[in-house]
Amino acid sequence: MDTMTTDNISARLEKLKAEASTGFKMQIMKIYSSAEHPAFIPDSMVSEAVRVAEESASQFLRKTVSGASAISEAPEAFLLVRDAVAAHLLDLERMIEQGRGVPLPPATLKVINERFAVVSQRTYKNLENYRSSFSGSKNKGGRPPEKDGEGALIHLIAHANLPDGLQTERGSQAQIEKIISEWFIQTTGNSPADSEIRKRASAVIKAISNPPKAGN
Repeated sequence: MDTMTTDNISARLEKLKAEASTGFKMQIMKIYSSAEHPAFIPDSMVSEAVRVAEESASQFLRKTVSGASAISEAPEAFLLVRDAVAAHLLDLERMIEQGRGVPLPPATLKVINERFAVVSQRTYKNLENYRSSFSGSKNKGGRPPEKDGEGALIHLIAHANLPDGLQTERGSQAQIEKIISEWFIQTTGNSPADSEIRKRASAVIKAISNPPKAGN
């Protein structure tokens, strides 16, 4: 992979990282804003912050894979994605630890570190699923990702029938968007635009929220 390609991928990943970090910082400030004292963050808020961090890491991973593979599918591009994900995870953990700008107690930091270690492990495991997308050759022929809705839907239905199934509470749409996007990337080597993924997920949420009546 030549220097120009490397620079182009690095610039795109850095932009995505900046956007993701800014969005996450706003979410963290909102979560911690209701704490009675900035130096004492309840475990419930820590859990919520870690949950939101995992969503941010998942979305960032999806966007970086899609963004990098659109420029190059060389194995070196995967390494750039891996480095960007690692840097973003580090930023997320630091922002959770910083809270509202006041040092948190060691006990709270320990809880954050333990829970975030699990998030990092899952994120890196998910990242490895995309390594095969960077085999050095573009996916030629076949249906474009935007059109292959049937395969994504079948995959989503299969996932829904697993023991854990699909969430039906807050975060369900983000989970569905993640499942659909990961299927496209693993199957076709690319992912539709975020707006297309969001449209598909919204349709699924609407169907779940308004199931057909018996006899229809």
